[in-house]
Amino acid sequence: MLVSFTQTYGSGRDELLDIYFRDKRLIELKNHFDQNIYSFHNCQRSTIDKFKRMSEGVIKNSVILEFNNSEYFGREQWFDDGYTKVIKEVKNYLRSIGCTHFFFSQDDTFSAFENKDIDWQEFVDYIKGHDKELMINLYHRRPDIDYEGVSIERERRESFDIYKTTTLHFANTIRGLWPMDDSPFICTMDILEDIYDDEYFNCPLICIAENHLRDKYETKEINRFITNKKLFQNYNIYGPNIYMKSIFRKILERNGLL
Repeated sequence: MLVSFTQTYGSGRDELLDIYFRDKRLIELKNHFDQNIYSFHNCQRSTIDKFKRMSEGVIKNSVILEFNNSEYFGREQWFDDGYTKVIKEVKNYLRSIGCTHFFFSQDDTFSAFENKDIDWQEFVDYIKGHDKELMINLYHRRPDIDYEGVSIERERRESFDIYKTTTLHFANTIRGLWPMDDSPFICTMDILEDIYDDEYFNCPLICIAENHLRDKYETKEINRFITNKKLFQNYNIYGPNIYMKSIFRKILERNGLL
């Protein structure tokens, strides 16, 4: 079973829904999945209702999860926005429904221009052909991992190429890429179990959890494949890291999403 997951946290992010429903390529890919989970964490009711209205007849197989700090996590003592605890609940849900492949994206993850020529059916068939040890990062592409003295296996497909990179390839790039971050990815459940471990769930803040994953995979090697094209990326136009907001808006406008 192929399952996607996207979470919207907090209020004031309704514009992202407008952009999302303009992103036909992202929706086309998700409509190949057996379930598409949309998680709303501490969101105002109007945002959730807006998503329900806009998604009707557009998104197939959607499942809406709602989380609220005071109500959902009141049985626990914790100190952050609850992000990692939501991920823990979602991982348990994925196990219960027999998920085999998982697509993670943020609510500000949208198409990159280069994905317009990708045959999504071919892409999904490739994913289904691997029942373990598969992760494909959908943001980074081959030039990002381009450094001397390293041979990377290449697998050619009709509409894309796969490069069989690992977390250590990322960690050892001259650019200093994080070996694991919050950029969009698709992986098999064994990889997901490795990523979201008990230490991740015990992190009191999401920034600490992200640093945990970075530090963990600087020395631990798991597959983290890339393609020859940038397929999706996070556009930080809301939240704490908006120093490139104007640039991201220009890219979204160029791509017909704004």
